[in-house]
Amino acid sequence: MRLKIDRETLLKGVGRTLGVVDRRGTMPILANFLLQTDENRVVISATDLEVSFRGFYPAEVQEHGALTIQAHYFYNLIKELPGDTLDLEGTENSKLKIQAGDARYQFHGLAADTFPPVPEITDQELVEVESHMVKEMIEKTIFSVSVDDLQYHLSSIFWERVGIPRHEPAPDQPQEEGVEPEVDYWLRLISTDGHRLTLIERPLAESGQFPMDKGILIPRKGMAEVIRFLAEEEKVSLGLGKQSLALKADDRYIFTRLLTDKKFPDYRRIIPETFAYRFAINRRQFYDTIRRIALLSTERFKGVILKLMPDHVEVTFNNPEVGEGREVVGLFMEQGDAESLPMEIGFNAPYFLEPLNVMTSDMVILQVNEKDRPCCLVDQKDPHYLSIIMPWSL
Repeated sequence: MRLKIDRETLLKGVGRTLGVVDRRGTMPILANFLLQTDENRVVISATDLEVSFRGFYPAEVQEHGALTIQAHYFYNLIKELPGDTLDLEGTENSKLKIQAGDARYQFHGLAADTFPPVPEITDQELVEVESHMVKEMIEKTIFSVSVDDLQYHLSSIFWERVGIPRHEPAPDQPQEEGVEPEVDYWLRLISTDGHRLTLIERPLAESGQFPMDKGILIPRKGMAEVIRFLAEEEKVSLGLGKQSLALKADDRYIFTRLLTDKKFPDYRRIIPETFAYRFAINRRQFYDTIRRIALLSTERFKGVILKLMPDHVEVTFNNPEVGEGREVVGLFMEQGDAESLPMEIGFNAPYFLEPLNVMTSDMVILQVNEKDRPCCLVDQKDPHYLSIIMPWSL
């Protein structure tokens, strides 16, 4: 292998592998990236067997070849080398010589044929989507993914294609028998750690082509790398294979393995169909109040108590190890029996803070039934984003 390549181009390609390579695993090859030539470009690939990356970058190829190099060491050196162009030369024993002006280095690599295979896009249907939309959906659900690796199916985000009727028939005009109603297809993402559930859905213009009727499970690390990938692109194309979800942007690809041997909980049974009470609360005031109260929390004491009244909510916290606090936030009761109030409900403070932090409306809707039943927090101007939060016993 012999080639010349722009230093910034190489730096960008290798930099994309850093979140993928496995530095602490038992297989040293997974800490490496694969560098190989392909006509007048190089192919940079990385995988930890769960997430994979492949990118094609222009280069002046003088002699073809392939080898693997430790990603982090290589990146740190290339970042500091002088000059705009690098000369790379691979040897038969998988060593890589680097020359930049008068600077010369040599890396000890591993043979390319020992590198695990990276998935490829073959005959998958590709659907183009706006990167910012998918990135928003992941960022608004990933915080309620379980961090307990023993519950691997909860350490993932569930992706599903759902059909939403375009026009609901009027009560006096029932749907004609044998006529399928027109639907718009939406992408829905759901996450839960067993104590809360977050759901978001957004329309996809071409999602009718995307075969996800049964849903797919994507692990937490895969989602974190997808966010990084989406942050660098305006549009991406999604493709679904039997074992992985693929994202393509120009000549760059990222693949994340699907959990095919695990089943996500029936989330529809967790979301209450109706609520007895509906309150509108200023999002920023509610968030700031809970955040201040939570400053007194410790690992053992994280719960806050909401005392709901027709025109305000009293937020209290009592930590025997630190102290106690009480604040009042005004609200509007839009639905419910005022005579049945007050109602006291206990919640884990972070379960409110995280969704409130990513919601964007001035007002949020808090819906509850009874003190021992889950509540629902909804962005007032975005009914397609909600968080279900389980209370704890007082």
